[in-house]
Amino acid sequence: MVSRKMEHAALVTREAHLALLDLKRLVDRAAQKTHAAELETVGQAVASSHGEHVLIALRTVAETIGSADFDTALSQARMKIDAAVAWHLRLDEP
Repeated sequence: MVSRKMEHAALVTREAHLALLDLKRLVDRAAQKTHAAELETVGQAVASSHGEHVLIALRTVAETIGSADFDTALSQARMKIDAAVAWHLRLDEP
């Protein structure tokens, strides 16, 4: 039978995983936008043209990673990982 401590440790670990997934979604979106801007910049270099799409994309990324949502997601991930580590350390205690 699984102990209550183990059940709680599993729940806390799951919450940490979900918090990291939220953070990953924000980072993945920012990475995709940056990659698109990179590709467009290469295209502009080859075609000797200049458009504002790259600057708009990069500003959007800068706003995303500087946003309160990003800071909150990062803080939540840190907090929940720390909580999961603490719970797993307690599992070894009598």
